[in-house]
Amino acid sequence: MRILRDSNDYSQEYVANVLGITQKTYSSVETGRSKLTLERIMQLADLYKVKPDYFLLEELPVVNYNTGTYSRSVIAQNSFEGKADEQSEKLFERIIKEKDTQISFLIKELDQMKLEKQELFELLRRTLAKTEG
Repeated sequence: MRILRDSNDYSQEYVANVLGITQKTYSSVETGRSKLTLERIMQLADLYKVKPDYFLLEELPVVNYNTGTYSRSVIAQNSFEGKADEQSEKLFERIIKEKDTQISFLIKELDQMKLEKQELFELLRRTLAKTEG
């Protein structure tokens, strides 16, 4: 449910309003602490333009992705059977973009660590030169 909500840029409050429940209640449903009713499954299927059985799938692999500041794991159906629907394609394009952003950030971090390592070795070299001299 979170994948669908995120890929549509919906807030929990918005989806909760569509369902006629509070954001807190919706959060419990999204995290699995509360169960979906048949009526809510139908409302969500209509909102996201997916089949109701999407919400009844049991084996959904974990997909990790980064939103910039916070990394998180979300559950997604990440295989395409034949032609992917537009919603799935949009979702995976977003995940790939976020992964590319994360990789870019990690490369910058690695470059910074290399620079700091060089600076540390230079400081150690100068300190050793002073103690030997």
